[in-house]
Amino acid sequence: MMTSVFDVANYILQLGKENVVDGEYDLTPMKLQKLVYYCQGFHLALYDKPLFPETIEAWKHGPVCPPLYRALKPCGSALVFEIDAKDSLTEAEKQLVADVYWKYGQFATWKLRSMTHEEAPWLMVPSNGTISSESMTDFFNKHFFEVNPQDIPPLTGQERVEIGKAFEELEASGELSISQLR
Repeated sequence: MMTSVFDVANYILQLGKENVVDGEYDLTPMKLQKLVYYCQGFHLALYDKPLFPETIEAWKHGPVCPPLYRALKPCGSALVFEIDAKDSLTEAEKQLVADVYWKYGQFATWKLRSMTHEEAPWLMVPSNGTISSESMTDFFNKHFFEVNPQDIPPLTGQERVEIGKAFEELEASGELSISQLR
């Protein structure tokens, strides 16, 4: 069974309810839209395929998935606690959604709106136009998965020892030959 935007949204809501801090639950329809957008973007970048089949459009207040918007419209700007969905996410999909929730769920709704307004997938599409999977894949790959070797801190002495031990264990088990690395 294919994952839908509703499955992703429902899992985000579940995470939100399980992790209320100081009585602060803040999942509004707009915030939920931004979080499903980020889930889709990261899934596209990591797996080169969409997490859910529904399209995302460039609306006035940022990326919006129209079917999710229609389902949440009766809520207005009130908090959302649940949405009718099946639990069809795989464990890997749940992990990705949870990672996005922990990274981006900490931001207020209007901060997420501002962030998406600065990103190419939303900027490059005419108002109410469809944000393509290709533009999201390209953006998320370039802006979130590039590693600059200069940004990697040098290893500590303890890390060097641990890596050395790991190589020794691999060589002892026959899984790796140190001479292959030279």
